[in-house]
Amino acid sequence: TVKIYLGTIYAARPVAEKDLFISYITPMALATQKENGMSAALQVAQAVLESGWGQSLPVDKYSGQMSYNLFGIKGTGTAGSVLSNTWEEYYGTKYRIDAKFRAYHNIKESWNDHNSLLLNKERYIPYTDVMFNSAWGAYALRRCGYATDSNYPGKLIKIINTYGLDQLDIQKL
Repeated sequence: TVKIYLGTIYAARPVAEKDLFISYITPMALATQKENGMSAALQVAQAVLESGWGQSLPVDKYSGQMSYNLFGIKGTGTAGSVLSNTWEEYYGTKYRIDAKFRAYHNIKESWNDHNSLLLNKERYIPYTDVMFNSAWGAYALRRCGYATDSNYPGKLIKIINTYGLDQLDIQKL
């Protein structure tokens, strides 16, 4: 028996105006950098890339529940999870899949969970060794398995360079 869903299908939704997104998340990135040394430039670039400038946060495709997940982290968050469509890359081939993404009550919870994941999970130890450097950190994230996209480091570095985000890492804290 084939079951066909005939209800509404929800798509990703924005969390902030695109042109204001960097200024919206920069204070959180600078606070994190001050607290633990993590490159603010890389954090901002990751949020930009993973959320499509805040315009494409995962939303449950059946209920419409907003995830507030800035970083595309899969699993269960403080507000459960949402089932959303995404692209994955395996052995050079891209696939469209449905995946469960962590859901949060707000953006700050998402930000804090992302930091906790990178700082506390054993698989990210190589990242924590270089997290102060945006380029090294970008490559370490890919090596540690944060993203399946083979071009992930290059995309992050391009965002950092295009928008001068490295200036965030040399500000006086």
